[in-house]
Amino acid sequence: MTIVWYVLIHVSLGLIGSDVFRFTNVGALYCVAASAAVQGYAMWEIHRRSWPMFLASLDADATAEAVSRARRGYWNRIGRVFIFRVSAFSILTLLIALLVRGAGS
Repeated sequence: MTIVWYVLIHVSLGLIGSDVFRFTNVGALYCVAASAAVQGYAMWEIHRRSWPMFLASLDADATAEAVSRARRGYWNRIGRVFIFRVSAFSILTLLIALLVRGAGS
C-alpha cells in the first residue's frame, strides 16, 4: 500500500513542477534530486523494518569476515533498491510533467 502513496507523491511532483522538470540536463537533474529526497525517506522506512530482521538472521557462530560480507551485501542491496526507485520514480515524474505541459511544449 505504501507504494501507492509514493506514486501519488511523484504524480503530484510532476503536476507541481511541470515547468521545472523537463527532458533537459538541468530539468532531469532537478527531477532526480526531488525523487532522491522522497525516496530517501522511503529507503529509511525500508531499512528501519529490515535491519532488525537482518541482524536476527546473522549466525552467532559466523566469523567476523562473514558478518562483514553479509553487512556489505545488505548495504549493496539497499543501495541498488534506492537507485532503482529513484530512476523509476524520476521517469514517472518526468512523464507526468510532460503530460501536464503537453507533448508539443
